[in-house]
Amino acid sequence: MKYFLIVTCHILPIYTINADDRFNSPGLLEQSSVAGHTDSTIYYPKMRFPMEKGPAYANSQVYRPGGLYGGSGSQCDSNNYAYPWSDNFCESRRYNMPLCPSGKGHQGQDIRPAKCRSDFYWTVAVSDGVIAQVGRYSVTLLSPEGTLYRYLHLNMDDLAVQELEQVNKGERIGKVSNWFGQSKTTIHLHFDIKDTLRIKNKSKIVYIPPYTSLVNSYKKLMGYE
Repeated sequence: MKYFLIVTCHILPIYTINADDRFNSPGLLEQSSVAGHTDSTIYYPKMRFPMEKGPAYANSQVYRPGGLYGGSGSQCDSNNYAYPWSDNFCESRRYNMPLCPSGKGHQGQDIRPAKCRSDFYWTVAVSDGVIAQVGRYSVTLLSPEGTLYRYLHLNMDDLAVQELEQVNKGERIGKVSNWFGQSKTTIHLHFDIKDTLRIKNKSKIVYIPPYTSLVNSYKKLMGYE
């Protein structure tokens, strides 16, 4: 399947991620029975990492200790706070995801902060833009190019932004928490990206695989490149 990301009528150049033992390959999921999105394209090479500081650990909050299908153990298990990272864009979920081989997926990437501590670690704007929406447990950032970046499970009582506020890349948004409406989830940031994609000559607004862009931005933040 061929597809191109369209941003203000421009096709983004292709960048690919380099191998690094700290980061599993795109599409290598925690749940091996489901196929992932293996494309190594970095769709947003100028994106900032969504957490203010590192380290951080991208993996599945569902299929790791403390998660719904993670078996025994606590969400604070040391295995949840260690390299290598794992992609979970296409792991088994109920959402329609045209870029996932199964047609279903998770929408974004789960990221744990440096330690198992809620309401302490700040998220930041990955791009200049405007705060398009503040939900029950989420904040959505709209970039000048029309890309939507969404931050879920923030502490909504301690936000640094409000709806329609202009923000600059790197400015604080909110703190990583376990908010999930009327219930609670594990301590993590769910980060996803929505954009317009041309699939088989038709333009659709879909969730874009964030993993490679997150790896790229994290390496810059941590000075790994």
